[in-house]
Amino acid sequence: MEFDFFRAEDAPGIARLFLEVYGEGYPIKIYYVPERLIEENASGNIISSVARTPDGEVIGHDALVRMDNTALVYENAAGAVLPAFRGKGIFPLLFKHSIVDASERFGVEGLIGEPVCSHIHLQKICMELGFKELGLEIDLMPASADGMERNRSERISVLMGVFKYKPGVGVVHVPSPYKAQLEYLYSGLNVERTFFFPDEVLPAEGISRGSVSLFEKAQVARVSMEQIGSDFDSFLVRKEKEAREKGTMVLQWWLPLSSPFAPAAVDVLRAGGHFLGGILPCRPGGDGLLMQKVDRSPDLGGISLYTEHARRIGEMVLRDWESVTRG
Repeated sequence: MEFDFFRAEDAPGIARLFLEVYGEGYPIKIYYVPERLIEENASGNIISSVARTPDGEVIGHDALVRMDNTALVYENAAGAVLPAFRGKGIFPLLFKHSIVDASERFGVEGLIGEPVCSHIHLQKICMELGFKELGLEIDLMPASADGMERNRSERISVLMGVFKYKPGVGVVHVPSPYKAQLEYLYSGLNVERTFFFPDEVLPAEGISRGSVSLFEKAQVARVSMEQIGSDFDSFLVRKEKEAREKGTMVLQWWLPLSSPFAPAAVDVLRAGGHFLGGILPCRPGGDGLLMQKVDRSPDLGGISLYTEHARRIGEMVLRDWESVTRG
């Protein structure tokens, strides 16, 4: 068995792998199109790690996916092993190749992980590689996204955290509802932060700006705020309406904690049914706070968390969901 970096000749085998494991249900279509996967690996937007048999057959894949062209910040994604080769210890070695070898070879500065909560196996592997748990994304993925058979109405929640991040120095504007939660989440990170507690009011002027990523197959919309303006209330209503018209079930908002207006934006989001997701210290532009909204009650029975730290994060997220949705 060989664990290696991507070669152009691997691309057709990766497409076949994804078809066999996920059918046509994997939400990111690049992995089904050999030409595009070759281009994305050549550009460094995707860094694929591959497991091959001695005769060159692709039997496993894992990837690092660049989050922003302005920084060497990646997220781990697109893990798969052919069913016939499961239970042979292949994926842990492939995953380690991706997280350790690939990130070192390509100079990755920030590396985000999202292990699924439908089982604890990947969470265990992540912890062995130094993963820092920082949040819980509720109902992020459709039932087919991890290649396992289950009720099609179910969705999969994921843990959120980092393998790598630049310690650095920064400023965090703390929303008052989350003072204790942010104190707990930051306590496990080796970062130097100055915490401020500003008045929770939107600016008197300025236009809100944010980039929207729509994952139609997964029914997820993600808004990354670049500027919080005086019109944030109407900006939120407009973006949510646009997302709902596309059939979105999950809404995610990333707020820059470097902004003194982030706490006011949190108040607006909570009033609209959004609740805490977590933090990330290595998002493009600095530390980010995730707020999320789902269209139904979370499936608590489908969320398995490995560590006590993860379970505490799960409790704080679900407690905030209850507070926001039930008053």
